Order: sequence, then C-alpha cells, then structure tokens
Amino acid sequence: MLNENNRSSDRILTERILDDPDMILKIDNPSLKQQMAAVQKKPELIASLPLAGEKVQLAAVIACPESILLVDTPAPAACFMAVERMLKEELLPVPGVLNAARELILQMKKDKADGRSSGAAIEKFLDEVKPIKN
Repeated sequence: MLNENNRSSDRILTERILDDPDMILKIDNPSLKQQMAAVQKKPELIASLPLAGEKVQLAAVIACPESILLVDTPAPAACFMAVERMLKEELLPVPGVLNAARELILQMKKDKADGRSSGAAIEKFLDEVKPIKN
C-alpha cells in the first residue's frame, strides 16, 4: 500500500509541475519524472537542478538547446545534442566528436561569463569535427 501511495503522490506532484514548472523549486528531492516535466515546460529550470542527470539535461536541450549553458556539469550526450541544434549541423556521435562538443560547451560557458563571443571556439570546433554534408 505504501508503494501505491508513493506512486500516487509522485503522479499528483508531476501533474502539478506540468501546470506550474516553478513548483519543482519547492521540492527537496524531485524524482526523475518531476525533473523531466519541469524542464520540458521551462528548460531554464535546469540551472536549479544541480543533480540533473543526462536524461533531464537531454529533455531541457530538446526544449531549448541553449539551456545546456546553465548546467554545471553537462553530460557529453547533452552537449552533443545542444551543439547540433545550436549550430544546425549534423554530426556523428563518436567519442572524439562527443568530447569536442563538451569542450565547446564549456568554452561557450566561459565566454558567456566573460562577456565574449564564442565565434572562434565554434570555428575551431567545426574545423575539428567536419560536419556530415547532405
């Protein structure tokens, strides 16, 4: 019976988060479903979820690629997807490209904090990884 109550409570909270994503900020230990619901509706909330895992980061990036710049420790797959979407390029998800995408995101975060453009870092990335041409 306890499990049923927990599932019911989680479902109710998740539904409430779908109506008001900011509600996640009031939950001490939000479940994966709750985090996913919040960032799908309001991707910038990823900045308030320091323990957001790869799935939650990917959900935020699908909704808004630039949200990856708000993540303290971005997952390589989330960086890859964000870079593909921001640059509108098709890339191969191989280890070298995944690492280069993560490095680009980290550089973009640093550039943003310093008030600089990331143009040079983007050019270097594109030269390094050679996007797939259609």
